[in-house]
Amino acid sequence: MTEFITINGEPHPWRADLSVDALLAELAHAPEAVATAVNAAFVPRARRAATLLRPGDALTLIQPITGG
Repeated sequence: MTEFITINGEPHPWRADLSVDALLAELAHAPEAVATAVNAAFVPRARRAATLLRPGDALTLIQPITGG
């Protein structure tokens, strides 16, 4: 049985040792271009490599918008 995480509400297959940093690289997101939260808790850029995702986790990716 495949286990999943969600990314912005969409299911994504989970695998062991999957970090936020590795997932961003797989999704081709520039690390500086998105803010990240796991289960509604902000994950600073410096902690992404050490933050491992677990089945059922909800990852939120937010692209900052500038302007007025």
